[in-house]
Amino acid sequence: MKKKLYLAALISLLLIFNSCLGLSMDITMNKDGSGRVLMEYRISQMLENMGAFDGNESMPSIPLSREDWTKTLERNNGIKLVSYSSKKDKQDTIINLTVDFKDEAALLSLLDPLGEKVSIKQKDGSGTLEIIILDDSISFSEDEINLTRLLLDGYDFSISFQAPGNSVLAITDSKGRSIPNPSAAVVVLTGRKVMFSIEMTDIFDFKNGLGLKFTW
Repeated sequence: MKKKLYLAALISLLLIFNSCLGLSMDITMNKDGSGRVLMEYRISQMLENMGAFDGNESMPSIPLSREDWTKTLERNNGIKLVSYSSKKDKQDTIINLTVDFKDEAALLSLLDPLGEKVSIKQKDGSGTLEIIILDDSISFSEDEINLTRLLLDGYDFSISFQAPGNSVLAITDSKGRSIPNPSAAVVVLTGRKVMFSIEMTDIFDFKNGLGLKFTW
């Protein structure tokens, strides 16, 4: 049971296609709420070979192949797979995707089907996208943190967002309260495109959790 609780916490930390170890995402929102997501996620071949992504019930299913993605996205007719590629280096399997979404509800179903860590509000070309990266309700033992830091070493989390006109990014805790910009992160807080990038291991330093709030 302890292992499953720990894996659930790790899943929450890694957010979207949870269990990948590195994630880069670029979201473009149009005035009508439609848009496009460009995504790259990296999966450790060590974990993949251990069965963490295939047939292991303690881990969530994660799309790897084009066929996996086709099956995943066909459940929601508001999302369309535009392009897909996969390659391997000595350490990781690297997946690149381009996905179109027809409205904010479709984007939410892509980012967070359960609606627990992502919320979107959009009206008349303005809106808010809030994402919880690390929930402060999740507790880790020292051993769990050390193990997770070892697994995540060398991997990054980054996300960028743009919409018509100017966008603004606020860094928050997991309750949505603004916090100082973290020195460990690379951020662009205002402009046509805003962004946040941080090493996965540094996420553990946010004792009150970590969230991102995009407004446009």
